[in-house]
Amino acid sequence: MKFFRLFLFIVLTVTLFMPSPADASSSSNFKLGLGYDLDGGITAQYRGYSFFINGDALAIDWRLENFTNDKKSLHVYIDLGGFIENYDGNDSTRDDRVGLRAPVGITLGITRELQAYIQAVPNYDFNNDEGFEVDGAIGIRYRF
Repeated sequence: MKFFRLFLFIVLTVTLFMPSPADASSSSNFKLGLGYDLDGGITAQYRGYSFFINGDALAIDWRLENFTNDKKSLHVYIDLGGFIENYDGNDSTRDDRVGLRAPVGITLGITRELQAYIQAVPNYDFNNDEGFEVDGAIGIRYRF
């Protein structure tokens, strides 16, 4: 367990400093909002990276590809990243989760500053017997 957390931390840290190939086609403005991904929490986006954090979880995704319409109000994207989720409940069949994920989603520009997103999140959990799962996420972000 500790090895996987250390490994995932190193991989996520290294990817933060890698330039995103989608940077050329997307703006580098900071966006912040609320979302439901690994439970309810705060979502942010900056320079091709998406972040999600709450009291028990952290996810960081790197934008691999970004497709837009002519008006740039609709984006379809593919990300690659990782997650860590801490479980402190009473269910003995559940454990902490650490894994890789590849969100595929749609972002809709409601106004110039406000956008909503929905995504399917295929992921591989190193700590569970199930391994591969597909989760979902939804949220809204404001561009500063």
